[in-house]
Amino acid sequence: MDKGIIFIAGVYGVGKSTVCRKLENYLKIPAFSAGDLISEINGEHYGNNKVVKDKYNNQNILITAVKNKLVQTPKILLAGHFCIFNTKNEVEILPEFVYKEMPLSKIVLLETETSRICKNIQNRDNKAYSKERLNDLIEKERKQAIKISSDLNIPLIIHHMNFDQTDIDALIISIQGSDT
Repeated sequence: MDKGIIFIAGVYGVGKSTVCRKLENYLKIPAFSAGDLISEINGEHYGNNKVVKDKYNNQNILITAVKNKLVQTPKILLAGHFCIFNTKNEVEILPEFVYKEMPLSKIVLLETETSRICKNIQNRDNKAYSKERLNDLIEKERKQAIKISSDLNIPLIIHHMNFDQTDIDALIISIQGSDT
């Protein structure tokens, strides 16, 4: 596998953290959450509210944190977003400079049905988003994944989540296959 970051993207509740933990075990690549790396430095904890106070500062923090991780290991899995909800529950596209400043080797975009995402968020965070808002977020997340992949000329793997072992099996094949 080449060096750099395999960016595991997707909207809230699609299974990024779970997928990263499982891929970490199978691929023997350390996995991190962008939110956790940012929280370690700025002290904010995003929990179920997911509200970001300063997205530009957070992206600079993330760049520094990721570069520090890459000093320790040449390849990491990084769970994160291209888009988030702001305090008004509107979709905000995260600043594109962050993806250009980090050595992304590929993007894996996780997707599933909106109803499943609603259920996952409700179960995990006890929070309800409307399907319309989530559909907007899903659409913009995909659009940004395609754009960043194209801008950086790196592979984009779009995977529909089944929430079982077939996800991990398919992702391992896709990730390793895109390295050749």
